[in-house]
Amino acid sequence: MTAFAELLFRHRLAAGLPQKELASRSGLSERALRDLERGARTPRWHSARAVAAALALDGDDLRAFLATARTATPAPAATVDATPTPGDLVGRDGELRALVDLATGTRYRLVTVTGPAGVGKSRIVAELGHVLARRTDLEVRTLDLSSVREPELVGELVAAALDSGVSRLPPVDRAAAHLRDRRVVLLLDRFEQLVAAAPDLTAFLRRCPGLTLVVASQRPLQVRDERVVPLGPLAPDAAAALFTRRAAAVSPHLTLDAGGTAEAVAAICRRVEHLPLAIELAAARVRLLHPVELAERLDQQLQVLTGGMRDLPVRHRSLRAAIEASIEVVAEDARTLYTWLGAFACGVRLDDVEAVAGALGRDRDWLLTALTELVDINLVRAIPAGDGTEEFATRYKLPDAMAELAGERLGAAPDGERVARAVALRYLARLREGSDGTGRPLGDRDAANVRAAIGWAVRHQVDLLDGAATTAIYRYYETTGRLVEGEELLGRVAAAGPAVAWVRAGQLAALRGDLHAAARLGTRVLHAPGGDDHTARATAHMLLAQAVTEQGDAFGGRIHLRAALIDARRAGDILLVGRVLNNLSAVSVERGRLRDAERQLRAALEAKRRGRAGPVELGRTWFNLAEVSYEQGHADKAERWAGEAVPLLLAGGFPRLAALAESTRALALLHTAGPARALPVAEHAAQLLGTEGDDRRIEAVLDLRRSVIQHAAGELAVARDTLARALPVGLDHTSRDRDEVAQALVTHAWYLVRRDPTAAAALLGAGQGLRRRPFPEPTVAMTARTAAAARAALGAGGFAREHARGTGLDRDGLVALCDRVAIPPA
Repeated sequence: MTAFAELLFRHRLAAGLPQKELASRSGLSERALRDLERGARTPRWHSARAVAAALALDGDDLRAFLATARTATPAPAATVDATPTPGDLVGRDGELRALVDLATGTRYRLVTVTGPAGVGKSRIVAELGHVLARRTDLEVRTLDLSSVREPELVGELVAAALDSGVSRLPPVDRAAAHLRDRRVVLLLDRFEQLVAAAPDLTAFLRRCPGLTLVVASQRPLQVRDERVVPLGPLAPDAAAALFTRRAAAVSPHLTLDAGGTAEAVAAICRRVEHLPLAIELAAARVRLLHPVELAERLDQQLQVLTGGMRDLPVRHRSLRAAIEASIEVVAEDARTLYTWLGAFACGVRLDDVEAVAGALGRDRDWLLTALTELVDINLVRAIPAGDGTEEFATRYKLPDAMAELAGERLGAAPDGERVARAVALRYLARLREGSDGTGRPLGDRDAANVRAAIGWAVRHQVDLLDGAATTAIYRYYETTGRLVEGEELLGRVAAAGPAVAWVRAGQLAALRGDLHAAARLGTRVLHAPGGDDHTARATAHMLLAQAVTEQGDAFGGRIHLRAALIDARRAGDILLVGRVLNNLSAVSVERGRLRDAERQLRAALEAKRRGRAGPVELGRTWFNLAEVSYEQGHADKAERWAGEAVPLLLAGGFPRLAALAESTRALALLHTAGPARALPVAEHAAQLLGTEGDDRRIEAVLDLRRSVIQHAAGELAVARDTLARALPVGLDHTSRDRDEVAQALVTHAWYLVRRDPTAAAALLGAGQGLRRRPFPEPTVAMTARTAAAARAALGAGGFAREHARGTGLDRDGLVALCDRVAIPPA
């Protein structure tokens, strides 16, 4: 007789009920009740509940009765080798071996396997049970807690799983008396909804010295002596192997090595973040879709990743069900925060989500409690930021599928629009603070949040996007180098709101090198109705001045900047006056008036200080002073002023311009201290630039300058590769970029002339042919010495011939000529 059958028999007799009467009261057939009482049938949960209600059981009697209704099935023993084998468990060999060691060792007796929904916790614990069952030195028991929601039942269920029998003794005492010193491993699945009962598990471990518990739970139990084993997504190769195996099972004729298929499988696995359940559900779709088609349809994973095997638990039949099962077991506050996080388009820092929660009436304690629960149960990932501006910050991110479900819940929530508005207002405020230097600048990691905030304002409250906001938007996209995206968004803002947004879009177009688009957008503002917005007009004139100056019309640029200066003064904006003076210096440089440029920059610096400019504005002018000083041949001043600019630009969240200033410092060091000092600074400039954004112009300038310093340092092959990578970009953009190419070519000629005077003469000709304005003072002397050395080696006729050849080279010819840079000394 089973424990349940024995209790049923006792309680029925105590109630004085015949089998027929009890069957009638509980809604069971008389035969079914008779089989249960004989132990010939395993009770179902709803049947046990119905019988308990009919018997009017409560308190300890009810808990013991229901606990014995859950059968714990011992794994079969065997006498084969216990070495783990992969079997049907793909990509988890290492984790399985580690679990075997932990379960069979004596150091840890409570092992908790954690991880997000669908990562395979139940699967690996089941496989562990099969492996351990092959041993003869221990017993294995399993206990599935999927349908249990009452923590107070855990003690009785564990005792029943350990075959401890039924008595009036507490469950722990019964288990201790039954097991004594026997070596037993109990595997418990789906414990995340029962963590309140974790102390009960530790009580069993204290009383049963031979017992080890291995628990599968989405969150740790947080008790002493617990060893947590986090289970993460599969490695890319293992993920592809799992997809291939599952796809072959449902579509045996599918050829996964056909053209493009392997890449599509890899893309699918990346898109679902290498989560085993998602991979298996995706593979099941190859009955209908080729992997290439499937890879294109995973933007909405919750709709696609369904249709799991019918003999699996409901939570394993779709990705949505797996995530919803996780949400069900957290507290109401955590569910609310999970829904709110659907308003963030990407990860979020704690201070940002705190600000949003505060705007929605929730305090820090509420937020930290809810966020901790979401992180513990793996619905939210805590990710170290790892970039220069957020070195010590942690970001909190919903994985893609969980973010998709949170977005759905937010759309259906009564306060969904209020939450979306609070998030948008937070990031619009952050844009302003980062632009004027009063707050922490936003980095590239928040690009999706910024984009969503701007989109929300365009759709719902365009008056938020005034002139200051559009300036802040422009600054953000300038500093992050996301020029194409910023130009498109500012165009949307301009179509719905202030005309000055057209100027800001044009400024980003100019940074991309599209001067025609920049001029068109600037002119649009000048011709707009009204004309009393002097700030917008001044900014438009500045944009037009940049466009015409870079196309070789310095006189036209000067006219526009004089008009801009008048409008800036009419606007009463001293900071804007400083910006105009800063841009006037660029026109003076184009006209070869370097002393005028320096005076204008010093005046711009003073105006910006009076206007309480932020670090980016000040850093930009210090950088321009460094560039002008270098052009004048004052390398020591250039190094000092570039050194002033770099920390200011970094503090203002503009690492791209900081990288350019650092490269100017490296060039100055090359003249004052030599290549050994200059090279580390040039490499640091490349590190500051990073890899984000689509602004390839700054990257090309840095590479051109770095290639010169690498050449000077004797790193010839590296210098060649760096130069060849930068040349096409520099030649395809504005005349200012071509001037940088020319500067690099003539400098390479100087370092090459003693090894290869023929190539040096051609490089010199190419550089002098490209340059629109005079070379910097140090370069003038260098080119004269290069020409003299090449002429001495080749003769006047030979030098003239190679020089002329270099002048006539097209882009491909110049790139080919770069190979000569790598020729080693004889």
